[in-house]
Order: sequence, then C-alpha cells, then structure tokens
Amino acid sequence: MAVPDHLVLATRNLDAGATWLERHLGTTLAAGGKHARMGTHNRLLKLGAGFYLELIAIDPQVPPPARPRWFGLDHLELPVDRPRLIHWVARSDDIARDVVACGDGTTEILDMERGDYRWRISRPA
Repeated sequence: MAVPDHLVLATRNLDAGATWLERHLGTTLAAGGKHARMGTHNRLLKLGAGFYLELIAIDPQVPPPARPRWFGLDHLELPVDRPRLIHWVARSDDIARDVVACGDGTTEILDMERGDYRWRISRPA
C-alpha cells in the first residue's frame, strides 16, 4: 500500500532557497545530505508523523550524473528568488507491485543512498 511521504520543493541554490523558506515558514530546515548518484543535495522539514517537506537543489560541487537527475531538475525553469513545489513522493510497502499498478511499463526502480540511509525509488526510465 502506498501512502503520502513527502512534498518536494526545488530551488536553484539550496542555501538561498532554505533562507527564503525559513523566513516565510518561521522555522529552520534540518540538514539533509547529498545524493551522489543524482548530483543533488537537500534540506528537510518534518510536517507531521511520517510526512515531511524536502527542499532539493542541484549540487554545484559535484559533476553532473551520467543519467538525468530525478524530478526533472536538469530541465526545470526555477525562480531565482524562491523555491517551487515540483513533486510529491509516496511511501510503499511493495514498490514493485505499486510501480506495476500505477505505471505504463516504462518506470525503473533505483536503489538509492545518502550516508547510512538506504531506500528505493521509482522514476521514468
């Protein structure tokens, strides 16, 4: 069964986007980390039990990955002055089943990691 997990906001610059978001929300985002396989980095804000907001940006300190970055980040026209809501993510207890049920047969499942944290995510092939 798939349930909502988090909202994804994208920004051109992680520090600037976090500053804007923190000023408007009146709270501080937690340090996230780097997604080496996708060439991105993020910050996080817990919104409730099992649900959070992810602020993500292309990491300018790493070379571009061999594949397109997730969420279409390579081709987004993002505002200079603020983050933009670009996606949502669901948590699944059986990702292979849910990909078949929701997909058109062109979705791949990737094994991801950030530090000690490991997960699987689906995305268009």
